[in-house]
Amino acid sequence: MPKKIDHDARRRDIARAAISVIGEQGIDNTRLIDVARAANATTGTITHYFEDKDAVLLAALDHVSQNILAMLRTPEKPEDLVELTSLILPVDEANMRDWRVWMSFFSRAIGDPALARINKAYYDEFRDGLAAIIRYQQREGLLAAHIDPAVTGDAIISIIDGFCIRATLEREEWPPERQRAQLEAMLRPLLPKPEKRRSRKGG
Repeated sequence: MPKKIDHDARRRDIARAAISVIGEQGIDNTRLIDVARAANATTGTITHYFEDKDAVLLAALDHVSQNILAMLRTPEKPEDLVELTSLILPVDEANMRDWRVWMSFFSRAIGDPALARINKAYYDEFRDGLAAIIRYQQREGLLAAHIDPAVTGDAIISIIDGFCIRATLEREEWPPERQRAQLEAMLRPLLPKPEKRRSRKGG
């Protein structure tokens, strides 16, 4: 009998291979043959699953994005939002590679309206995921009720984007300890706890 092929798994393998190549060489220097080598496949295999190079690159971007979204959705995620967002800091090789991939698409999105729309859709999902967590924690009495979930979600994303880009480009100057300290300093003021009510004395 012919061997059964898991086509979805093969697409994921190719996307992961593309992530590896983009992370090392940059998006403009990534060729299909490089992705094929990284995936232990032929270029014919790549084009069997993807229409062209751009489709492979978008699959790589989607894979990175879905990893972040999955982190927001998992029931096992840290309760503390600062701790949760620290999981995507470029403190190890895998996260550093993912940030390089993400940054590679920034420059392309400037001159590509279709890619800019895709990029915006991911950001909207990230914000909505953070906002949902904030609303839940407000209901549970873990965060102050006056926090605007959507505005705070956007602020968290902007902060992470800003200094993580620097941390990716200036790796030696941004060791993991500095990254985590910077995240704590910038995010904690956005996430105040509810004020405790003072008990009344006397009668």
